[in-house]
Amino acid sequence: MKKVILLQPIVGLLDNIKSAPGLPISLLTAAKFLVNEFEVKLIDQRLDQNWKETVKKELNDDVVFVGTTVMLGPEVKFAYEASRYIKSLKDVPVVWGGPFVSVLPDQALAEDGIDIIVVGDGEITTYELAKALRDHKPLEEVSGLIFKKNGKIIRNQTRPLVDFNKMPELPYYLVEVPRYLPKREGIPTIDMETSRGCPFNCHFCYNPAFNLRSWRWYEPDLVLKRIKKLKEEYGIQGVWFVDDEFFIHPNRARKIVEGLMELNLQWEIQGARADSLLALKDEDLKLLVKSGCKQINIGAESGSNRILQMVEKRITTQQIIDVNRRLRDYDIMPWFYFMIGFPTETLAEQKMTIDLVMKILKDNPRAKISGIGCFTPYPGTALFDEALKLGYRAPTKLLDWSTYAVDRINIPWLTGADRRRVETIQFSSFFIDQKPEDVARNWWIKLAAKLYRPFARFRFKHHFYRFPLDAYVGNIIKKKLAQ
Repeated sequence: MKKVILLQPIVGLLDNIKSAPGLPISLLTAAKFLVNEFEVKLIDQRLDQNWKETVKKELNDDVVFVGTTVMLGPEVKFAYEASRYIKSLKDVPVVWGGPFVSVLPDQALAEDGIDIIVVGDGEITTYELAKALRDHKPLEEVSGLIFKKNGKIIRNQTRPLVDFNKMPELPYYLVEVPRYLPKREGIPTIDMETSRGCPFNCHFCYNPAFNLRSWRWYEPDLVLKRIKKLKEEYGIQGVWFVDDEFFIHPNRARKIVEGLMELNLQWEIQGARADSLLALKDEDLKLLVKSGCKQINIGAESGSNRILQMVEKRITTQQIIDVNRRLRDYDIMPWFYFMIGFPTETLAEQKMTIDLVMKILKDNPRAKISGIGCFTPYPGTALFDEALKLGYRAPTKLLDWSTYAVDRINIPWLTGADRRRVETIQFSSFFIDQKPEDVARNWWIKLAAKLYRPFARFRFKHHFYRFPLDAYVGNIIKKKLAQ
């Protein structure tokens, strides 16, 4: 039997401080059909410190390709280094996939260590690619590929978005599931995708370009069946729904919630909109609590209504305030995402965001802020084009994208004192609530966060960002942890 090797790169800081890394859903998704006809070996750099030896052991003449998934940021560096290492051992096709390279395939293919890009959904494309390589058939026949051939870049026909309910479940047996259960609220929790994409058009988000503003979902019965199976086979106690927007279809969400009541699990939601939550009835929120929902993450983005309108968020700051107050009356923790540094954003608007953050924490003691990130121009988004007009120069080489992350500044309109202020805001925002104690695995990180919190809140309350020695030292430590 021919073989496919899938390699999960190191993500960076977040996976290094959590109690355990998240499940490699992207690669397990890519393996859904592969496992029917190929031996699949999944190697995870985050858990296998001797991953090079593992690759060397597995890389034989039966391997048709080695695949990896890449997000914008440090993962680019680790994936590229792994690709070069693989090429040094054997001239086997190296395949990259994910939203980042789907919108910048030419830069990836300009590198010697990368041969093929899977664009968009990977379930069927990777399977057909593996069969074509095994059977020595032309790659031009495989939709959803961009690849190098005789010094030229070949762009195949675009593959339609997959029908979710025709997709098999993830091949969990490819990994040791108990090693991928990070603790949330003290409970080991598994990541699960029940829908993909988002119909909205937020100008900072990759979704409109990657998922074409399409929202696809699994039927509630199928979701519940798979959760029940996970509980029976792996004894899971909690579920983290990684959907971009869980409540697009309220009736579907309600059916899933009703089914969860019978499973006695703790569960949380990665993505929800403030207006979607405000549209829920009181009995819906009571049902969420009764079924075990503990946390809902909400994209707030800014404390300025002008900025929210500019980025097509289609919510208001009052809705953010209202949803926070509403969830206060229930045993559900709201976790808000914010950014600063948007194009044309003023200092006054940055202060509005800080003031809104402090109001959220005051109004609801259980609320948390997922750190305040700095706006990052993402290729393929509307704000990427706007940033170019304002003097932003996008990297022209693949590895230069590895320095991009929400806790790093890569925009030209933040310089000097403005840049130092935003860096201090970013650092302090990680400590203004109790999230470090909830997610960090090291006791010393938890203790340091608790001791630093009063000063972080002082900075935000008084807009005092001078003398940022704390941020300077903290960022040094963060870089060490991210290695």
